[in-house]
Amino acid sequence: MKKRVLLLLFSVAIALSFSSCATIIGGAKYNAKVQVPGHPNATISVDGQYKGQGEANFLVKRRDADKLAITVQEENCEPETTHFTKKAFRGWAFVGTLVGWTGIVPNTYIPLPWGVAVDGITGAWWKPDVNEKGVSKIDYDHFLYTINYKAIPKMDLKTDPKESSKEGSSSEGQSKADKLRELKHLLDEGVLTQEEYEKEKAKLLESD
Repeated sequence: MKKRVLLLLFSVAIALSFSSCATIIGGAKYNAKVQVPGHPNATISVDGQYKGQGEANFLVKRRDADKLAITVQEENCEPETTHFTKKAFRGWAFVGTLVGWTGIVPNTYIPLPWGVAVDGITGAWWKPDVNEKGVSKIDYDHFLYTINYKAIPKMDLKTDPKESSKEGSSSEGQSKADKLRELKHLLDEGVLTQEEYEKEKAKLLESD
């Protein structure tokens, strides 16, 4: 009995050391391709690490497909981070591993699904969910992330907030309602503080 246990442990150790065999159908990582249409100069980073400009290619652990945060930033514009929080189960890969990478415990007829065990540890059962906005499949090992970057210009808070809110557009012909909506947008984007927003809103409401 002791000998069988030792043989079983040895078999599992060997299986783990050859995880690339158990994860042969796609592996424990997939290739992510990121594109930022209309912004060829925008830098792309993941977890603070630079990945490319306008377009990037890098590897992602399959088990982390639902924890991917891609940050895009263009010069003189605010950075924008898109979070991808969904992943899907690779059922066909699971079946393939179960059928193709199941052995027998030495000196017994007990099946040893070592491939399934390794896939479970490495997270090779997972893939990005193509139902999530911005995600599409190129093939089983390559997925495309399309980022809709708004490229909002950075605002200089050292200048008068009211003047900053008019940057990039003409104030002529703007109604009071338009100016209030513009201020609210700046508040929502974090450009203006609540105090600055209330101050400028009061000025607008008091103006003729």
